[in-house]
Amino acid sequence: MSAQRGMVLLLALVLSLLLGLFSISALRDTLQQMALAGSALAAARAFEEAEASLLAGALQLALAPPSPCQVCVPPPAPHDLIDGQPPWQTSEHGFFLVQQLGVSTRAAHMPEGARVVLFRITAVSRQARARQVLEAIYAVEPGQAQAPRRIAWRQRFRES
Repeated sequence: MSAQRGMVLLLALVLSLLLGLFSISALRDTLQQMALAGSALAAARAFEEAEASLLAGALQLALAPPSPCQVCVPPPAPHDLIDGQPPWQTSEHGFFLVQQLGVSTRAAHMPEGARVVLFRITAVSRQARARQVLEAIYAVEPGQAQAPRRIAWRQRFRES
C-alpha cells in the first residue's frame, strides 16, 4: 500500500510539471502576440501621422508654392530624419518637404494636353519607432484658383 502512495505522488508531480510547461508555453505565445499587436498598432499610428503630414504639405502647397528646384531627387534617408532639419517643415504630426518638379503637359489623371506644374510632397511621421514615409505628386494648373490635385501616391520603405 505504501508503494502505491509513492506512485500517486510521482504521477501528481509529473502531471504538475506538464501543466506548468503548458502554462509557460501559452504565456510565451501570448506575450509574442501582444508584441506583434503593439508593433502593428505603432505602424498604423505612424501611417496616420504621415498621411496627416502629407495633407499639411498639400495645404502649404496651396498657400505658398515653392520655386522650382535645380535637382529634384527624392530626399535621401527620410526614415532617419531627426526633428525636421532644413529644408523639412514641421507639422503637428510629423515633417514634410515640398518640391516643385516643373511643368508638364502629360500628367496622369489630368486632361490630355493640360499644362500643369508638378510638385512632390514627401511626408514623414513623427514616430521614430515605426516611422512611415509617404510621397505624393500633386498637379496645379497655372492661373487656376483650385486646390492642388493628387495624381500619384506611394509609400516609401526603408532601404537596406
